Amino acid sequence: MKVARADLLRAENNTIFIDETIRFEPEVFAQMHNIRSVPNVHVNGKIHYDVVSERAYADLSITGVMILPCSITLDDVEVEFHTDTEEVFSFIKCEDIDVHEVKGDVVELLPVIFQQILMEVPLKVVKPEIKEYPKGEGWKVIREEDLREEKKNEIDPRLAKLREFKAED
Repeated sequence: MKVARADLLRAENNTIFIDETIRFEPEVFAQMHNIRSVPNVHVNGKIHYDVVSERAYADLSITGVMILPCSITLDDVEVEFHTDTEEVFSFIKCEDIDVHEVKGDVVELLPVIFQQILMEVPLKVVKPEIKEYPKGEGWKVIREEDLREEKKNEIDPRLAKLREFKAED
């Protein structure tokens, strides 16, 4: 998704409205272990060019579905995401770290959209319909609720000897 400064200048009120669906190639996610793919991303919003400051202001709404590995079974899990972002692009040299410096006369939105998608990736995802957790010889995966229940009923080994103590009146 590229928007040229000339297109912004020709547009009514120097504003271009965006309503597009983007596809990311699988190779983009080949080196990432926490995200498998993002089949379709819908970008909706507008980009406005301010002639005085020589800056473009993008108001974007990004929605889609990402395919992530389940933290327990490594099966694919579909996770919907939605994020809104306001980005500023400068056509002149700028020291502000919150402003993207434009190379040439073309605003490239794709890297910004990709960065926003990566910020929406959750740290861990568990497949909701998982019935049985994996187990093996000498180990098993348990739910956090089961662990809490187990710990609640467990007696501290340092105090276990006190159970044998009988108070006599």
